[in-house]
Amino acid sequence: MRLQTGTLRPEELATLKLRGVYEQYGYKKYRMGRFEEYSLYAKNQSFLASENIITFTDLDGKLLALKPDVTLSIIKNSKATRGTREKLYYIENVYRESKESHTYKEISQMGLEVMGDVDLYSVIEVLTLAERSLAQLSDHYLLEVSNMDFVTGLMEPMALNDDQKQIILDLIRAKNAFELRSEARRAGLSQRECDDLASLPTLYGKFPDTLKKAKRLVRNRTMERAVEDLEQIYHVMKSVGLAKKLQLDFSLLNDIDYYNGIIFQGYLEQLPRNVLAGGQYDGMVKKLGKDCGGIGFAIYLSEMSRVPLTPGDFDVEALVLYDADADLKELTAQIQALTKQGLRVRAERSVPPQLRAERIYRWEDGALKEAASAQNGEALAAGGKETC
Repeated sequence: MRLQTGTLRPEELATLKLRGVYEQYGYKKYRMGRFEEYSLYAKNQSFLASENIITFTDLDGKLLALKPDVTLSIIKNSKATRGTREKLYYIENVYRESKESHTYKEISQMGLEVMGDVDLYSVIEVLTLAERSLAQLSDHYLLEVSNMDFVTGLMEPMALNDDQKQIILDLIRAKNAFELRSEARRAGLSQRECDDLASLPTLYGKFPDTLKKAKRLVRNRTMERAVEDLEQIYHVMKSVGLAKKLQLDFSLLNDIDYYNGIIFQGYLEQLPRNVLAGGQYDGMVKKLGKDCGGIGFAIYLSEMSRVPLTPGDFDVEALVLYDADADLKELTAQIQALTKQGLRVRAERSVPPQLRAERIYRWEDGALKEAASAQNGEALAAGGKETC
């Protein structure tokens, strides 16, 4: 019997499709337990989306946590070095504070990580898989890319303390050029430095156009290398037909203590916030005592439940309505005949609320007779009153 993918929720269907994509590229499935020692997260709270973590004491007295993050566990357990490379993907649930309700929420995630010798090809491969992942979820998507080294390179020679740097980074993220210029002046920066910082929030849009503007802002070798990497990434992805939905945005920034190089976010047209996020995190790897690089991304599968269903989505191809006097032997035989055709069939006394059926059949005079179809019947819009 073939798998009826129409019965799967959007996030389940996405998982099924993406496993095949990742395994095509040689990624192995990573499995981890639901719990992790709390100390791992306590030492790296600023790397997490929220400081609130669900903890409990195990029977042996250890303080454990329901994992709020997968990447930290992968880094901790990785045996990759500068001379080797691990390629992993995962499907896990994490437990975090909900942004909407401020209560704890179980969030379904899928993602992949490359640990060890992370070169420019590794970055391009991960970006390729990020874009292919978005394309599996929807035809209408956007992948935004940035390079942390471009921004940190610009700020390197500036006389800024840590607090001033953090304020400026937050203003760049918010695309607040006016306040950014004001903060730069208060920090005593030169007119040119103020102008350079104030231009960062405007550096976003189509990849080639934005890259051309960014080249005019280059002030040192760090920024030059960042632009060269972005240029090569774009040319490679364009050559394989993956550049049309790439956008460059230098206001996209992560924590500079953990992230470096390429970072990115993915969006679907139907959803209000990003469903994919990733980047290079050499700083985090180093902090956990590993001498190698790391890059990866996570897809928030729980967000897929927000994707509107298309008109062609049905719960079943055939809804069979029967009454108390139906010949059960014949009814069962007719339903089996439909299932042998590969159809999903549901037999009921009346139309269930919210059920979406492609066709509705009635049991009449010892046989099934079609009562409605997607072309001619409103009864398909579930919740109908129709009964036998």
